[in-house]
Amino acid sequence: MVLSASRTRLGAALLVVTCFSNPASFAQTAASTPSVATIAVDAATIVSDSGGDDLATLKNIFQGANAPQDGTIAPMRQLIADVGLRRLRLLQADTLCDLDSNGRFGERQLDPSGQFGPVIAGGCGPLDTQIDWAISSGLSVHIAAASFMPVSFVQSGPAETWSMTELDRYRSYVDQLVRHVVQRAFDPTAVNGGAQRVVFECSNELDIAEPEPVNFQAVTPPDPAQFALLPLGPWGRFLWWIDPSTYKLQEWPVVDDQAYPYSTDPRRLARGLLPIQKIFADRIEAIRSEAGFSSAYPGRMLEIAGPAFSSVSFYHYSPSGLPTLEERFLEQSLDPTASFDPVTGGARFQAPLDRFSFHFYGDFQNGWIPQAPSYTTLAYLVQTIRAKLAKLNRPSMPLFLSEWGPSVDTSSDVNYSHKGAAWAAAFLKEAVRLGIADGSYLMLHDGIGYDPGLIGMPSLMHKMIIDGAASYQPKPVANVLRMFAMMSGQRRAATVPAPSALDAFAASDGVSAGIVVFNYNSTFIDAPQTFSVEFDNVPFDGAVNVRRYLVDANTSNLAAYLLQPTRPDPTLQVVEEFTATVQDGRLILPVRTLGLGVTFWQFTAR
Repeated sequence: MVLSASRTRLGAALLVVTCFSNPASFAQTAASTPSVATIAVDAATIVSDSGGDDLATLKNIFQGANAPQDGTIAPMRQLIADVGLRRLRLLQADTLCDLDSNGRFGERQLDPSGQFGPVIAGGCGPLDTQIDWAISSGLSVHIAAASFMPVSFVQSGPAETWSMTELDRYRSYVDQLVRHVVQRAFDPTAVNGGAQRVVFECSNELDIAEPEPVNFQAVTPPDPAQFALLPLGPWGRFLWWIDPSTYKLQEWPVVDDQAYPYSTDPRRLARGLLPIQKIFADRIEAIRSEAGFSSAYPGRMLEIAGPAFSSVSFYHYSPSGLPTLEERFLEQSLDPTASFDPVTGGARFQAPLDRFSFHFYGDFQNGWIPQAPSYTTLAYLVQTIRAKLAKLNRPSMPLFLSEWGPSVDTSSDVNYSHKGAAWAAAFLKEAVRLGIADGSYLMLHDGIGYDPGLIGMPSLMHKMIIDGAASYQPKPVANVLRMFAMMSGQRRAATVPAPSALDAFAASDGVSAGIVVFNYNSTFIDAPQTFSVEFDNVPFDGAVNVRRYLVDANTSNLAAYLLQPTRPDPTLQVVEEFTATVQDGRLILPVRTLGLGVTFWQFTAR
């Protein structure tokens, strides 16, 4: 069925409906319905909140994710292409890496019963497999390393008690690990010519990892006499550097500084993360500074980021005017006068740092925790870190959002419904405004092993088991990222009338233009908003193909697919497609109503 409708407004476009559209809706226009909000896009005005290319920056913030944990990346290939993924995060992939009895790097064997065997020198299977996944997918490598103590070091106890000989052996292990990753990831003979970049982080959220001892919840109230620590070694204790014999583990609540450093305790820095961070950073700097590095790997980048904290300390310390763990980390790492080392005669923890990395989940506008709302917004976090970096003469250090997502609450539907989609669109625009350089969404998919995925996790895909076979379905956030990935050119000025629950992000080049419009509020109330979009100063005239994509309560929504009897397709849906004419650089799109969710208008020259 083909219908047409014309407009009388100066320069308005002729719209020819071909499919997916509601003919009656074309009778409405921004001109004939004054109460309708008109979003005005000036395609001649470039916008740059980031100080560079805003569209490229926005994409860079979502073009990374954790590697799959079910043994294969093959089912993710299409998603990687659709979203334009650029990095693969390898979390705990080095857990079985170790040194053999001769000090050679290799993989600790693990038998089916979970018993550790000898080290086979040469490679480290789980790590190598995930590096190869990244390379074969055209991705760079992002490694969150050193979460656990390698097996061969366990007999020496916590790292704080190691002899200088054992410390040197660990430095050798780190050196060999980094060199192994570099050689495998940057191999020019590998598929796609190898990775372009390797970024290391040390551990993962060590500010809150092991927030409480084993048996803390065994009885109510907690009985300190039952408290215990996880063992050292793979999948064991995160705080493996700290010597627990120097603390009172059986002290709860904490009444003095002799108590064990529970979650967000600042002693987790000097006696937990910073010694490991310095060893890795120093070895990375030494390797990339070697005479043959640039010639062997021209154009490749080897970097160190940190601290990969959860941002929880902004709630614990900022309201009292105390520095956060993130600020203390930067001071210890970058200020040579911050901490003196009597052994070396120099700064104790000063080390190279290429990117400040951090994690964020939840309400970025009003604060993720009601008890300290003004201190837990994304803006406050970024402004605080920027101020600290400026004091340390590193104002231009890139901010790396190495883990993010709508919610840490896996019991809600936010991460797999239109709520998370609206959140993601709004979050990305705010992240660009604040100058965040790049990032990594939490997970490609939510499955571990053969089992179905945990649907409430912040992942791009949900793993289902149907008739004994794995099936992967996109979550709404993935559909929104696809919208942004389809945009091209540079960001353009988009003005949304105030007050409005709507916001927008527009971009165009010489042959196409598009705008992502989103309706978001932090309480996830589904309040529909009616609007039109007017593009002006489009650099081409003539016939264009117009498409509109939609994520809302009923469309492109995994929650709707799982819960509604009609099981609507959860993949990104085109809900309208028609032809139009750009005249005198202007195109007015038809009036539409958007509930909580995201829609994407795109038009291209025919």
